[in-house]
Amino acid sequence: MISPQQAQDIIATCKLTLDTEKVQLLEAMHRILAEDLLADHDLPPFDRVMMDGIAVKFSAIESGQTSFNLEGIQRAGEPQKTLQNNRHALEVMTGAVCPMGTDTVIPYEHLTITDGVALVHELPAKRGKNIHRRASDKVTGDCLASAGLRIGPAEIGIAASIGKTELLVQRLPRVVICSTGDELVPITDVPLAHQIRRSNVYALQAMMHAQGIVCELMHLTDDHHALTIALEQAIKSNDVVLLSGGVSKGKFDLIPDVLQSIGVDCLFHRIAQKPGKPMWFGRSAHCIVFAFPGNPVSTMVCASRYLLPWLKREMGLPVGTLSVAASDVNSHASLTLFEPVVLNATEQGSTASIMKHQGSGDFSALAGAHGFIEIPSELDSKKTGSRFRFYPLS
Repeated sequence: MISPQQAQDIIATCKLTLDTEKVQLLEAMHRILAEDLLADHDLPPFDRVMMDGIAVKFSAIESGQTSFNLEGIQRAGEPQKTLQNNRHALEVMTGAVCPMGTDTVIPYEHLTITDGVALVHELPAKRGKNIHRRASDKVTGDCLASAGLRIGPAEIGIAASIGKTELLVQRLPRVVICSTGDELVPITDVPLAHQIRRSNVYALQAMMHAQGIVCELMHLTDDHHALTIALEQAIKSNDVVLLSGGVSKGKFDLIPDVLQSIGVDCLFHRIAQKPGKPMWFGRSAHCIVFAFPGNPVSTMVCASRYLLPWLKREMGLPVGTLSVAASDVNSHASLTLFEPVVLNATEQGSTASIMKHQGSGDFSALAGAHGFIEIPSELDSKKTGSRFRFYPLS
């Protein structure tokens, strides 16, 4: 068996090749931008008024003038007006183009207007006050957002400002999730005494949906020929294949042999951890395969610990590392343990409370869990406040 760190390192060597696609503007949210967004005009595109008030020529202020007759109003969204007399002023609104013949804006808070005359109480210290000059942010052709960014509300707004109704983004991985086992029935069925409903695939599907990935679900029977045909097609059609079940040492755990028979190289099988020890991982020329143990908690542990961090990195998404304090922690002599936890916020940071459960088949015990902590084998210290790596469920 290999260690969890060795498993992580092996998985990290496997890379996805994701091409690009165009999507509608709002569908691009949370995707990875695959093009530079370039300014199609100067920003701002004109000398822009930054405060409601009056626009004047600064030379009048320099001459000592504090009273200005008003010639009219320059509203936002209307064509530029021209000041007719250098010793007069025009009222201006925030966002309006600065009137021709003016170069300074005095806000309403610094003046009083009576009978069409503005009396200034606080004079501006310099020319150009409260005017956002044309092209002072960006000039036409400048890059506003670079390829490789994760698209959020700011990038959506930038794209809209340059008239983009579609964006070129990195394609999402094609992922199929397969359940195995003749004892599993659809969730719409009432199981017989020897059957259970399929649940692992839906938990994995929810994990993928949280990353914006829509997955196909498949169910595979415990038959070598049927498995071979189904998995050959799944591997040809997808970037990533996720399997749950069929990787232990039972007579009908056929997945490792079938995968290798169709050209998927085994990179490791079995990790020194509990739960999730029988995990299998491999790759073909164009597909990565994660084969998780069938016990529900094992599937969730392996997906949280290995699949999600790898997939996020391959998609260009940030992968944070978090350690949390936990107490009353027991270790194993030779295996790394993973325990479901609930996080609690304190002034000193996050602490984790281990949830009681009955083993890797006790899926119901995960209700309310935020994720898992990793407990190294033969842990030296069990003191309150020991810190452990935390892997979120989503």
